[in-house]
Amino acid sequence: MNKNISIIILILAIVTGTISCSKFLERPPEGQMTEAEALKTEADITAFANGVYTLLSDNVFLGGRHQVMNELLGDEYLGDFFTGDYSEVYKRQNSIFGGTRDDYYKKAYAVITRSNIILSKLDLATTQRNLIEGEAKLFRAIGHFEMVRMFAQPWGYTPNNSHLGIPLRTKVDISSVQRSTVAEVYAQVIADLKDAENLLPEVAADGKFYTATKWAAKAYLAKVYFQQNDFPNAFSAANDVIASQKFSLDTDYTQRFSKGLSKEGILVIRDSTGAFTPGSGLRDNFRSDVSLPGFRFTTQYYTVANARSVDKRKVWYSNTLQPGYNVLTKYNKNNFDLPLVHLTEIKLIRAEAGAESGGANLAIAITDINDILTRAYGSTAFNLPATASAASVITNARTEREFEMVGEGNRTQEIKRIGVRSGQNVDRRGSVWSCNGFILQFPKAEFDANQSFQLNPEGGCF
Repeated sequence: MNKNISIIILILAIVTGTISCSKFLERPPEGQMTEAEALKTEADITAFANGVYTLLSDNVFLGGRHQVMNELLGDEYLGDFFTGDYSEVYKRQNSIFGGTRDDYYKKAYAVITRSNIILSKLDLATTQRNLIEGEAKLFRAIGHFEMVRMFAQPWGYTPNNSHLGIPLRTKVDISSVQRSTVAEVYAQVIADLKDAENLLPEVAADGKFYTATKWAAKAYLAKVYFQQNDFPNAFSAANDVIASQKFSLDTDYTQRFSKGLSKEGILVIRDSTGAFTPGSGLRDNFRSDVSLPGFRFTTQYYTVANARSVDKRKVWYSNTLQPGYNVLTKYNKNNFDLPLVHLTEIKLIRAEAGAESGGANLAIAITDINDILTRAYGSTAFNLPATASAASVITNARTEREFEMVGEGNRTQEIKRIGVRSGQNVDRRGSVWSCNGFILQFPKAEFDANQSFQLNPEGGCF
């Protein structure tokens, strides 16, 4: 990833403060250049696009805050040690107050706004036009997708998905924007990802996956379709990524979050020690080898996750580093590359989607689950038989997904996805999947900017 992003500092305040609030975005500060003045060449727009990788992996967005907000809403951690905004989110108490949430929201829309600026300047691009456009559409899709999952009820909550989603921003516009429906947001996300898939290269220039390729767009399509419980399309997108044979499962569980050792990363933010170190929000909240973190597993979850003594994923847990507490060790490193999407997740998507869609896909799904199980247990002792039922594959896929993606912001979305799929409430804390507190409240600034802006219902889940 190109780290020469000094040009970004000159850009309009719209880029760093976007929150759909006109009073924040009326004009650039005196003496500061507008984006029109700063972006004059293809080199400028390329540097500007490169800077979005840093924004994506900022500790306030996908470098930690996103995972933290999801984990707080989930059911694997004790709530006794959370205070302030963390405590409110953990208690699933949906209110307009909370700077931790507000900054997260603003950062996501900063990514979206920068993407829109890039797309508005495509006339500057020549030899790199496809790459620049593809990156911008991928970034915009990621921003909208993660926000609609956090600030709106899930896909399927209403029969035609006409329930309110989030402000959909597809052009450079500082005016207040009303919430689009969930159907409209997902349609835009899918359209952007399909465009990105067609525009981006198969392999980045350096042969690595530290910058966007078509496989990143495909992987996110698989994630989006899976969140919609659209299993045929989820299977197809995941299958394309896996069939490319450009990625392979890591054999060592310490490699996924390592510096240059993982072969799983489909879109990875590179650690450049001394220049940029991604994932600081993960270390700050979960790291357990230097101090006692706020995130401590419940005895219930810890017991389930460590039930089999031969499970190699036990390396991710400890009850001795901080005696008396069950903690995560996945992020106990000073430096690591940050995978935004990886092969394990895509294999698990293909497994469950294959079982759900049936036919010849079921056999592939069984193979996928067995690949995960063989790696986890070091043998085929716990593998499924070739005649395993679809129901068995689905159950195993959901269980292994929780174990494999612990601490990665996965569990809350699964509670909601499974709930909307079958009406089943799988939350260990006893909440109904559709309760008000399972989605975040919009920042008060949205309503202040436009009092017709419809906030989420107040209230919690208990």
